[in-house]
Amino acid sequence: MRDEPKFPGHAGVPRAAAVSTRDTRLRANLAHATHTIRDKRARAVAELDDWAQLRAAGAAIKDRTLRHLDHYLEQLEESVVAAGGRVHWAADADEANRIVARLVRETGEREVVKVKSMATQEIGLNEALADAGIRAYETDLAELIVQLGDDLPSHILVPAIHRNRAEIRDVFRREMGKWGRPAPEGLSDSPAELAEAARLHLREKFLTAKVGISGANFMVAESGTLVVVESEGNGRMCLTLPETLISVVGIEKTVPTWQDLEVFLQLLPRSSTAERMNPYTTTWTGTTDGDGPRTFHLVLLDNGRTDTLADTVGRQALRCIRCSACLNVCPVYERAGGHAYGSPYPGPIGAILTPQLRGVAGPLEQSLPYASSLCGACYEVCPVAIDIPEVLVHLRERVVEGGPVTRHGARVVLKPAKGHAAERAAMRAAAWAFDHPGALRGGMRLAARTRRLHPRRLPGPGRAWSDTRALPAVPAESFRDWWQRTGAAPPGPSEEVAREQQGRGVGAGAAGAGRRTARRGPYDPPVPRDYRQVHGTRTPEETVELLAVNLADYRALVHRCAPAELPSLIGRLLAARGARTVVVPPGLDPRWLSAADVSVVPDRAADTARDLDAVDSVVTGCAVAVAETGTLILDGGPDQGRRRITLVPDHHVCVVRVADQVVDSVPQALPRLSPRRPLTWISGPSATSDIELDRVEGVHGPRTLEVVLVGAGAEHGGAG
Repeated sequence: MRDEPKFPGHAGVPRAAAVSTRDTRLRANLAHATHTIRDKRARAVAELDDWAQLRAAGAAIKDRTLRHLDHYLEQLEESVVAAGGRVHWAADADEANRIVARLVRETGEREVVKVKSMATQEIGLNEALADAGIRAYETDLAELIVQLGDDLPSHILVPAIHRNRAEIRDVFRREMGKWGRPAPEGLSDSPAELAEAARLHLREKFLTAKVGISGANFMVAESGTLVVVESEGNGRMCLTLPETLISVVGIEKTVPTWQDLEVFLQLLPRSSTAERMNPYTTTWTGTTDGDGPRTFHLVLLDNGRTDTLADTVGRQALRCIRCSACLNVCPVYERAGGHAYGSPYPGPIGAILTPQLRGVAGPLEQSLPYASSLCGACYEVCPVAIDIPEVLVHLRERVVEGGPVTRHGARVVLKPAKGHAAERAAMRAAAWAFDHPGALRGGMRLAARTRRLHPRRLPGPGRAWSDTRALPAVPAESFRDWWQRTGAAPPGPSEEVAREQQGRGVGAGAAGAGRRTARRGPYDPPVPRDYRQVHGTRTPEETVELLAVNLADYRALVHRCAPAELPSLIGRLLAARGARTVVVPPGLDPRWLSAADVSVVPDRAADTARDLDAVDSVVTGCAVAVAETGTLILDGGPDQGRRRITLVPDHHVCVVRVADQVVDSVPQALPRLSPRRPLTWISGPSATSDIELDRVEGVHGPRTLEVVLVGAGAEHGGAG
């Protein structure tokens, strides 16, 4: 059996961190990036006064799914097959790689384009495809940087976070020509120029690729719908242009119902990119005649997930929606960097997920649960309330105790990690002392009286502990002696601290016991739906105004006009862009373009992506517009056309009828949409922040998005 790929030469977190923490440039890059992202996230989350309720709902949905994962996976398979897709089951990395390689070979192709995917990194798909004579091209900007630099990802959201712009420029100049179109002459380290170089380099691959490979953020069991959330447009390119699409997805990405997406499409963007909604979200169900790939394969990946489900404490790691919020608040990650974790999953979530997927039998996996200060910041920001500190302590117990574990269905004898014999001896000594109050009292008094003689570092095996920590100072008086001397009640926590502890289940009180029972008990925890369903606090005019503000905030150009003014406005917008050709959906009202001096190109199924690349602009309607997120949703209706026409041309004009197409929030939008239709959610032009977090618009999708709000009063432009 082919083992999961591991970072080459990795000897465990302590040794790797000892090296990375001395890299001052790496630490500066990490500090800047993590502080910037977490500050933006805090502002984005603060906009929703029901964040706590959404978080509780997300955790409950995930827990319910995990309890009945076998049922939901069978339902998912039936739904995907009914919609024209094909489903394959992979028990481990080796089987998943064989399946994907076989599916690619059956197409006759030897090149594939890929969407950023943690699952394919986990199984080492690129390397397996290379062994099979198939070349995989990463199309996410950060993944492209990592691939060209023969590097390894160091962050879930921004994998090239450890690289600065000068390093990226040098990698592009040196390596791009070996993979395709070379970098432009005189390429500078400007993020805009680097992003443009990536766009030019990958454009030819997108326009000619016959096979695309992706993961998915979510899979809806009841409808067979897959969801990919991204920013650059490379995802849309890979999901819609090739003839064959292969999606490799971990089985834990399943959610039961279409309604459940209203929770996760609010939690994920704000926790990951710190945006109200990512620029692009694509949903598809099987195959759609004339729109997108003709063949769709779904590879459901286990690779240790079923074994993780058996652990009633550790299974909560499978709630993870890969937002990376825990990385950005972790003091260990900020100083050590992602490579120190030796896994595609770095940071706190990697410290609990990797040992469970792989088993805790190796030195790296045994060291990962200790890569934490247990400060709890990761739990506080997790959008699905994974108690990472609890799982870390649980895994430490497994490492120390040793014993047999299950790994991919096989029994493995776990030997305690080197150095833990002294820890077990110390724990046994402590247990004896607590069982003998007299000895404990005498030891505490002796320690207090000799405190000035205590060393600053522990001798022997304890040196490894005190090398990175200050020894706690021994008080002049023990608690027992203080109690006897004063006869007073000890100071307790403040009411505020007590409430916080009770909310987190701290201690052995009823709140903590109740929380543990809810997680580990035999019943299904209810899914709380007390987050906002319908706001009802905004007037229609206020909702439209909020839509305009949020569209502009994400760099869309917003215009308003009365219905009679629409043709003349569209004509001026196209003329201002110098558009000579415009592609239009088959059901678009021809009067909209009656004042435009352009050549109209109909949306025909026979047209290729290269044909569309020669078109200047596209004009469409929309299905729904979401005010809170500044999002336009297209469902392939007659006035919207196929997904590719709003992706390939460089200029998109989208018309929104404010009287009946604008809603307040995501929970109001989903009931208006059918999961059976291919949906494109657009929040501004395509964008990336992968180069030192500088935002650049127009990566692979249209550089310019113009939104016309019809029926919103007299015409005027909006800031973009």
